[in-house]
Amino acid sequence: MPLQYKLYHRLEEEHQGAITSLAFSTHGTFLAVSSLDGKLSLWSTLSGQRLHVVVTGNNAVLSVIWMMPSENHLLCGLANGVVISIHIDDFEYLATMDSVVVTGARSEVLLWDHKGPAKWSRLAQILPPPSISVNREAEVIVTSLAWAHTKYSEKTLLVAYLHHGILLWDAMRTKMVHFVYIKTLIGSLSVSRDGNMLVVSNVTSGFDIYHLNDSSLDGSVLQPCDGLLVPVTFIHAGQAILGGSTCGKVQIWDSVDRSMLGTLAHDGRCLQAISLTITDAQ
Repeated sequence: MPLQYKLYHRLEEEHQGAITSLAFSTHGTFLAVSSLDGKLSLWSTLSGQRLHVVVTGNNAVLSVIWMMPSENHLLCGLANGVVISIHIDDFEYLATMDSVVVTGARSEVLLWDHKGPAKWSRLAQILPPPSISVNREAEVIVTSLAWAHTKYSEKTLLVAYLHHGILLWDAMRTKMVHFVYIKTLIGSLSVSRDGNMLVVSNVTSGFDIYHLNDSSLDGSVLQPCDGLLVPVTFIHAGQAILGGSTCGKVQIWDSVDRSMLGTLAHDGRCLQAISLTITDAQ
């Protein structure tokens, strides 16, 4: 039986620029939306009402994450290379745990230790991956970051590079533990909850699924990306794949046989941001 989805809320009339990132809070209570117009908006997922708007000036907001387990603390990456920390004082749930944050800008990947408000220290810098003849002259550009529990480490950081493949870095031993070279250009990636499967948006022909343990290709889903960084992620505990598109459609495939499970339509615009609530998150 096909999956059934219905429109829950339509959040409109706030952003004039393209949406760059979406992020649900830890418990799915709030949704943060960032945009090229230099704004970050916060919405209630229950009511669909806008709660706060943060204006950064002329700097586009390119990415946003919530600091787990908090529902009042966000980090936003700006186009000028600055990461800003935002605290919403009237949200009641406060973070008590230490956190490790990873940031990527062009070729640079840095890890930071966060122990409370205004208490940040740099832990490590991850060196770019090895080059081979086909990409030696290409610029090193980070396109995606993801944490996963893999056979290499309980805290494995996956760093995807546009031209240079995927680096797996052990945050516990602070060293590279594996490297996957992929012939296509990489836009984004997602790891299944069990750490065995990897799905990659390849910028040209769609999404490729790999066995992470041996880097072998398991199959592909055709979804023209027209050279854009189209998002993709595992959902439903890894049983399905959710992917964006350049034609205003969010499509869902079975992760095993790649059959189409559903389509969520927008108004024909390029869809370059997706996010999941805590019930579907990996």
